[in-house]
Parts: sequence; structure tokens; C-alpha cells
Amino acid sequence: MRPLRLFTTVQWKVVVIYMLLILMAMQFIGAYFARQVESYYLNNFSETVNAQASLLATHLEGYLRPRDAKEQSAEEVRQGIDNLINNLVKLNGTNVQVIDSSGTVISTTEDKRILGRRTSQPEVTIALLGTRSESMRIDPRTGDRVKMLVLPVKGDNIVYGAVYMVASMEGTYMTIRKMNGILASGTMIALLLTAGLGVVLARTITTPVKEMTRQARAVADGDFNRNVRVYSEDEIGQLGMAFNHMTRRLKEAILQQEEEREKLASILTNMSDGVIAANRDGQIILLNRSAEEMLQVTMNECVQKGTTLHNLLRLPPEEEMPLYAQNEPLFIEMVLPNKDVLILRVTFTPLQHDSGKKGGIIAVLQDVTEQQRLEQQRREFVANVSHELRTPLTTIKSYVEALLDGAVEEPELSNRFLRVTMSETERMIRLVNDLLQLSRFDSQGVRLHCKDVDANQLLRYAVDRISLFGEQQGVQLSLDIQETLPEVYIDKDAINQVLDNLLSNAIKYTPAGGSVVLRAYANRHQKRVYISIADTGIGIPSRDLKRIFERFYRVDKARSRGQGGTGLGLAIARELVQAHGAEIEITSELNQGTTVTFWVPYAKGGKAG
Repeated sequence: MRPLRLFTTVQWKVVVIYMLLILMAMQFIGAYFARQVESYYLNNFSETVNAQASLLATHLEGYLRPRDAKEQSAEEVRQGIDNLINNLVKLNGTNVQVIDSSGTVISTTEDKRILGRRTSQPEVTIALLGTRSESMRIDPRTGDRVKMLVLPVKGDNIVYGAVYMVASMEGTYMTIRKMNGILASGTMIALLLTAGLGVVLARTITTPVKEMTRQARAVADGDFNRNVRVYSEDEIGQLGMAFNHMTRRLKEAILQQEEEREKLASILTNMSDGVIAANRDGQIILLNRSAEEMLQVTMNECVQKGTTLHNLLRLPPEEEMPLYAQNEPLFIEMVLPNKDVLILRVTFTPLQHDSGKKGGIIAVLQDVTEQQRLEQQRREFVANVSHELRTPLTTIKSYVEALLDGAVEEPELSNRFLRVTMSETERMIRLVNDLLQLSRFDSQGVRLHCKDVDANQLLRYAVDRISLFGEQQGVQLSLDIQETLPEVYIDKDAINQVLDNLLSNAIKYTPAGGSVVLRAYANRHQKRVYISIADTGIGIPSRDLKRIFERFYRVDKARSRGQGGTGLGLAIARELVQAHGAEIEITSELNQGTTVTFWVPYAKGGKAG
């Protein structure tokens, strides 16, 4: 019982623990060191074998390359190979065989009986096909571990033979065993020294107390990853266990709090809706990224300036609009610093404390600008279609009633009425065709049939088609091409429709005596042909340029209808140009003129015509 009581003391526990720790450490270090030493020597051995084999294969090319028998006899070749092996192979216990392209052994360092025989080893067969082979195995004769390496001898991508090398690794493993023995001796010495040192250190009972003091300071600094080592189950050990338990619980609580905070921050950051939090005084305390992008402000800026929720959303004062009483979503329209109009749907949610006192307030923002714009476009579209169809139908109805009332008896009057009726019918047909085309674009997309087209001929033909209409309107139409254009890869019918729409628009809105110029030039760096239609017409106000490509949008609606326009020409032109992967843009000055520019891609050859 005496020895058992001895090991219940703190002193001997510390000594035993120190010895076990050193033993375990040395074991881990020894295992790591032994593995590193073994890896080093084996890698060094492999590199040496590879280097010698590669050097031998390089020099053997000259001997194995087919040559005239008069140059060198077979015996001289074999003698040269033997000398080469003796000079290059420096490793002891290495067997080298040289095999020609037919698989016949022509030189060996050990068993001379195999000379002239064909080898059937699969590694040699693989090497004669041009692939090296390397492996470690046990020599069945000696039981030694050996390294086998087979390299093809080739030149100009032709395999002339192979080098078969087997090198014994026992010398290397003997060196490794010696190193391990040295490490084991060092481990024993370290254990003896540790035992003596443990006896000295274990004489004081203050060691665990000091350790707990250091741990308390670390926890106070925020380091929860350290634990107090518990040496025994006495009072000090129990104190250490309680301290470790407290540290773990505190770490778990803090980590849980941080996780919840990170989850909330991640949710707020990645929400598509904007979120604004304000305190009980209405001052901003939080904006997520979406809210910052919508309102073009930053949270730091709002917090530093003490911006209130009313000021940020540009609402009436709290007395006029108490946000805590807002039960329904509020729609707000504001102009941003970049002059864009923003329409928001804002939902307010008040926060209450457990005591029932008023807390802060949360505002959730939804950007409904695009929805409102689409809804407005839908209403305008329906209204425009209704108006465009009602106007010609009313005219046709009026003239048909006049004809039924007796105007048909007057040939001159009836012919005029019928011509008007025909004109209005054609106008409705154009409108319906344009609507059907746009509807087909929306449902099926633009289907193109592209091919290489001569751009010069395309533009000249477009001018010829529209020239008569220009003469009737008193507008001079000209073509300006400074150089011969290359072929372009387009749908010819689609681009012809684009040119017709743009040229007819330019002539319609150019007063008599004005001019319209169709220009084109090639950008050989971008491989594009740029086409522009410039007129000296009435121009477009800057406020209308952003909407000029919208369907049914017209600047001068009265004149457009008088000219027989449907308001869909530019919309169709943009759809057709963009279907080619190209772009179209318009610039204009009021009463100065308008220029519409678009580009089309080069043909695949890209050469000038």
C-alpha cells in the first residue's frame, strides 16, 4: 500500500505526468523524425537512381541507333555499352540491363547468360512503347528491398531500346535504422532528465494556482481556448475543473451570441429589400446594404449626422405623420442626388420593450419604381392602341355613313371618300402588322437568318427605295460612304426594315428644303460597320430622348398621326438591331436635327469588298 499512497501525492503525480508527456512528445517527434529521415534518404536514393538511369539512357542513344555495319561491329557496340555502364553507374549492388528495340538483352552487369535473349518482363515491354516504369519490390533471391526502374532510350520520338536498372536499398535502410537508434537513446536520456526536473518542480503546490491565475487573465483578455490543467481530484483540482467549466460555458455563450449577430447581419446584408432601424428618437442606427443603394447614402454618414427617419425618407414631421400609427404600407416618391426618380413601398414596424414602453422602429423598403413604370407603360399601351384603332375606325364609319346617305351617287365625292377609307384601312393594317411583329418578338424572340451581305449595295438600295418619298416631301436624301465597306453578317430583310423605318422617320420630321444623310464607315479594330442617319429636322427635346424607343411614344403626336405613323417604328428597329448583338442610339438637338446610329458586325472573313 505504501507505493500506492506515494503516487497519490501531488509531487509524484507531477513527476509521472512530466515523464509521460516527455515520452509521448519524444514518441511523436521520433515518429515524425524517423519518417522525415526515411523520406529524405529514399528520395535521395530515388533521385540518384533516376539521374544515373536518365544519363545512361541519353548516352545509349548513340549506341542503339541503327547504323551501317561498317561503322562499328556488334562486339564493339557491346563493349562501348559495358564501359559506359561502368563509368556512369556508381551505386553498389546495382544490376543494369540494356535492351534493344526488339526486346533482346545486349548488355548486363550480372548474369551474362541472358545476353542475346529476349526479355518478357512487362515493364520492359511498356518502356519499348515509350513509357517509363518505376517501382519498389523484394528481391526473391536475397530478400532485399530493391528499386526497379525502366527507361526508354529514344531520340527524335523513336524508341531505340530500354535501360533496365535494379538497385538494392538495404544500405539506405541500414542508415535509417542507425538514425532511429540514435533517436531512441536520446529519448531515454530525455526521460531521465525529465524525472529529475519533475521532482524539483513538483515540490511547490503553487504551480496550478499560478496556472489558474494566468488562465483568468487570458479569459479577461478574451482568450477562451486555453484550459487549466487538472492534476488531481483535491481542492485545487476541483477548483481547476470548475474554472474550466466556467470558461467553456462562457465561450459557448459568447460564440452563440456572435453567431446570432452574424446571422442577423448576413440576413440584413443579403436582403433585396432595404431595412432601416431607428431608435426611440427616430435617429438612424442601422441601414443594410440594399437601403444604402436605394437611397444613395451610407450608414456611417447617417449615424454621424444624427439623421432621423423622417428626414431620410423626406416625410412630414412626426407631429403630422406619426410612424408608430402607420398600419398600412406607405408609397413614397423621391428624387435621388443623381436626378433619378425612386418610388418606394415602405412598411413600418414599431418595437416595444417588455415594460411596454415605446422602443425603436423598423422600416422595410421595397423599390417599386420599375413596377410602377411597367404599370404606367401598360396603361399607356392600352390607351394608345385603343386610340390608334378608334381614330381610323371612326373616320371609316363616318365616310361609309356618308356614302350610304347618298354620297355614292356623286362619283367625284365617293371616290375621295373611298380613297380616305382605303388610306385609313392601310394605316390600321400597318398598325396591326407592327403590333403582331412586336408580339412575336416578345413571345418567340427575334429569329434572324444571317448571312454575308455587301454593305455598299445594301445602303445604296436603301437610298434608292426611299428616294421617291423624299422627293415627294421636298427633302434631299444623300448617301455618304467615304470608303469601300467590308461585307457584314446580318439578316438582310431585318436591316432593310431598320433602314426603312429610320429613313422614313427622318424624312417625315424634316421640313421641306431640309436634308437627310445616310453615312457609314468601318471600324476595323472592332470589326464593325457603323451606320448613321442624320437629318436637319425638328429634333427631339432632351427630356424625351430616354423614352424615344418605347412603344407608341411620340414627341409630336398630332404630326405623327398626320404622317401616318404608328409610334412603333423605333421600337421595332431597336429590337432588330439588338437581335444582331449590336446597339442603337440617338442624339438630337431641338430644331437642329437628329442622328440615329447603329452598327452591324463584320462578315466572318472581314475583308473589304
